[in-house]
Amino acid sequence: MSDAARTLIYKRTASGDDTPIGYVNLAGDICKLRWDESTVVGRWDTTGHIFRRTAYDERELGSFSATGAIHSHGLFEGGELGWVEPDGVVIQGGLILGEEEVGRVEGPHHAPAAAALLLLFLPDDAEENRRIARQNHCLLYTSDAADERSSV
Repeated sequence: MSDAARTLIYKRTASGDDTPIGYVNLAGDICKLRWDESTVVGRWDTTGHIFRRTAYDERELGSFSATGAIHSHGLFEGGELGWVEPDGVVIQGGLILGEEEVGRVEGPHHAPAAAALLLLFLPDDAEENRRIARQNHCLLYTSDAADERSSV
């Protein structure tokens, strides 16, 4: 599939840089980029729904409108999650959240790409960060306990 049919998805980092993390294509695939390789992690359809691949099936995460509004079916108890601006900037915000620019999309399919960022990529990234923090906390705790034993 040509690059022209892809809409690239960029995540805004803490330093303000935009890092490419995936893309959506005309076939309806949502692909994750990692080390110059792509893996299909979900799909989108023309009725405005976003689905995540699971081990044996798929799960609907939310929806997007033609105007770029993105709604969740589960995160934060569901509801408005954000939107995409006409220039491709993705804003996370809603009733509970303050507005924050979290990334951008570049290509012909802004709404499904922005929905993939808000509904799939950002939650996965947050979960990975929590997992790493738990591991680091356990390592620190284990290291502190070992230090205490060796000083006795």
